[in-house]
Amino acid sequence: MKTDTLRSYLVVHTWAGILSSLMLFVAFYAGALTMFEPEITQWVQPPAPARADASQDADALAAAFFAAHPEPPPRATLMLAGPGQAAPHIRYLDRGRRQQVELDLAGTLRPLPGSLEAGDFVDRLHRKGGLPLPLEPSEPIIGVVSLVYALALVSGVVVLLPSLVKDLFVLRIGRNLKRMWLDLHNLLGIASLPFHVVMALSAAVFCLHDWIYAAQNAWIYPQGLKAVSAQATPRRPPTPGAPAQWLPPSQLLARLAHAAPGFQPASLEYRGVGTPKAIVHVAGSDDRHFKRSPRHGYALLDPASGQLIESTYLPGQQASGWAAALVSFFALHFGSYGGEPLRVLYAALGVLGALLFYTGNVLWIESRTKRLRPASAAPRQPRHVRAVAALNIGLCLGCVAGVSAALVALRWLAHTTLGPDEVLHGSCYAVVVACIGYAGVRGAQAATPGLLAAAALATALIPATSLFGALAPSAWAAWAPAVVKPYLASLWAVDLLSAGAAALLAGLALRARDSQPRAKAPASPVFSTPSTSFSHHD
Repeated sequence: MKTDTLRSYLVVHTWAGILSSLMLFVAFYAGALTMFEPEITQWVQPPAPARADASQDADALAAAFFAAHPEPPPRATLMLAGPGQAAPHIRYLDRGRRQQVELDLAGTLRPLPGSLEAGDFVDRLHRKGGLPLPLEPSEPIIGVVSLVYALALVSGVVVLLPSLVKDLFVLRIGRNLKRMWLDLHNLLGIASLPFHVVMALSAAVFCLHDWIYAAQNAWIYPQGLKAVSAQATPRRPPTPGAPAQWLPPSQLLARLAHAAPGFQPASLEYRGVGTPKAIVHVAGSDDRHFKRSPRHGYALLDPASGQLIESTYLPGQQASGWAAALVSFFALHFGSYGGEPLRVLYAALGVLGALLFYTGNVLWIESRTKRLRPASAAPRQPRHVRAVAALNIGLCLGCVAGVSAALVALRWLAHTTLGPDEVLHGSCYAVVVACIGYAGVRGAQAATPGLLAAAALATALIPATSLFGALAPSAWAAWAPAVVKPYLASLWAVDLLSAGAAALLAGLALRARDSQPRAKAPASPVFSTPSTSFSHHD
């Protein structure tokens, strides 16, 4: 390959990475945490009061709910009893507010405390790439960033091709720190390249699907995409609008079990209640097959007859190769196959992906510092390089500290008058802004030990809070019932992984502190000492 061609690909790779890396760091780090979304929600959730008189009869609960709502909400979800859920209950929206009700043994509906969806906050942070905007305008931006990310992947592979065999899986740890950063960046990129290709392309499709549909509607289908979709969907007779004429949940699930053996239902979502197009979305799991969402596949049933209307998203029941490919596309992005081992693997790949973007920025900052300073001058970063360096270290470590601080804050403040969204978003973004400001004032190199220590402390507060609740459940229960709760075995993943991450961050903070230049030493490049920054390679 010609040198000029290789240099052109390097320029594309560099600027594509710089333009997308910060948002992708947040997306990958938060995405790694979403692999434990239910556990995070359960960790934050205050202990529900014991209700020995709660009914286990899902049929009676559904009948009582629809009888009490002559004009039922458009959507109502019946959550079945199971792990972490002692009795069935129904979730629905009332004037834009989430409500939950269960049935007591006397057949009376009663409200339940609201759910603190901390796992949903982490998922939205992942889908928005950390942007402080609503989800709707954020997703197209992330879609465009994903396309730039795909361009960076392709150009990066081309740049690495001449030295691929010689440097494959090489990590040279020594005095030349820039070479070590480059080796680490290349190792992470090549070793996890298939994972990154899947993430880039699937994220672009997820976030830009409305644009894709609009383009198809305008240029491919003269009669309109909705008309084509209607022709491809088999027609069914109108569903009786009154829920009293529908089959009870137990009969619906019995007919589904006959059609899809091995499918374990978790909830029934009633949609279009009161209309001729009413339908029941049954969410459930079957780890033997790919699933449409991070934890569940879906079966669409007719609530009156129990007939299976649509099996496109039902695990292992796709009727065509197109449907199987579509579900595979979602499952590869979400890691919704293979059970617990694959969830842990996807979480590790997500964290390593975040590290890939961080190391790429470090390389750009180091190279830019050397290229733009005079040969005889003392090492000093240009203003824009200092700004990018501060933003890189502040945002990345601020994201790590902010997410942990938000979860801990919500657990401590769950019983205050503050809303969950206010606590989560306020504490997370406040920590991120503070970290960016600290890095801007101190400079990236001087701020690194303190920011690593702050991230370690915030992350260590997660297992420390659990330990506090386990050791002093009675002494502090009256003061902080949301904080002190019995320890559940299902939360080991949250606490164990947080403790490991805190220990790693603390070790990095000590290492960064020890590598700080002495007071009389000249100003150094951003992340390394003057004697080791550029000893052999540009």
